[in-house]
Amino acid sequence: MDDFGLETVSIENVPADHVVVKVDTLSMDAWIRTTLNQAGMHEKGELGSTIQAFGVGEVVESNSEGLAVGDKVYGMLCAQTHALVPAAAMKKLDLPEGIKLRDYIGPLGITTGLTAWVGLIAVGEVKAGDVVLVSGAAGAVGSVVVQLAKARGAFVIGIAGGPAKCRYVTETIGADAAIDYKGSDVSAELAKVAPNGINVFFDNVGGELLDIALDNLAPAGARVSICGAISQYADLNNVQGPKLYLRLAERNATMKGFVVSHYAAQFPAAIAEISDLLRTGRMNLPEHVVEGIDRFPDALFMLFGGAHVGNLVVRP
Repeated sequence: MDDFGLETVSIENVPADHVVVKVDTLSMDAWIRTTLNQAGMHEKGELGSTIQAFGVGEVVESNSEGLAVGDKVYGMLCAQTHALVPAAAMKKLDLPEGIKLRDYIGPLGITTGLTAWVGLIAVGEVKAGDVVLVSGAAGAVGSVVVQLAKARGAFVIGIAGGPAKCRYVTETIGADAAIDYKGSDVSAELAKVAPNGINVFFDNVGGELLDIALDNLAPAGARVSICGAISQYADLNNVQGPKLYLRLAERNATMKGFVVSHYAAQFPAAIAEISDLLRTGRMNLPEHVVEGIDRFPDALFMLFGGAHVGNLVVRP
């Protein structure tokens, strides 16, 4: 915690084509950790800079023709209560009936719901009758993946840590089965609930769980969608890759990683499908709220310590 500091800075003027946004909610995402590392997968945050984070908020001052005071926006607002940002960097949000502002860092957020949709549907090509395995199933992305897969007619197995999270995975978000990676033999349990193998594996964790999934792929045509590897982010100079990658060749399977922004052309379809699930009550993404911008570092540690379920957010 000594590595983080809190500063008070005044915004004296708003340059042309800029706005001031009062931050409503910030999304706590695993990629944030990678910006704090020299070997980061994403853009590295410089020492003394504001920690990056996506969020939603309201324009409270504007020097832009494109955004007016009162407009609701989404974008890289970073860990702060008010953000001075280029107007072009913000996405103006029109809130259709049944959709809330905060849904745009939850089920409709690029790092949450849209990531889940792209990885499961555009990359994983899920279809009715598939057996789908989701690691990190109790987290924000995993929770959406589980519900999207169920809505598409799949049999869904979630991997989570501890009995409480496993109950959340089955009772709150509706998975058909949950496996406790902390308290059981994941491979043995997976063989019981998916004796014919898994057709789609959506991976948020990497490491040992990825190898277990590879060892339990269906005999032909399985798809592995690599979203992230939260188990590896603490030491990106020593990433532990899969040992059983030859299962892909043996079982005529494919494994593909993705960056969600590369699929922007499919966002309208993703938003339409997820919005319909929200309006009809078939999508539920509980929030775990941390109050106060001073507690942003606490939330980051909470994310990697697994001390939450659903969508972890900070409200400044």
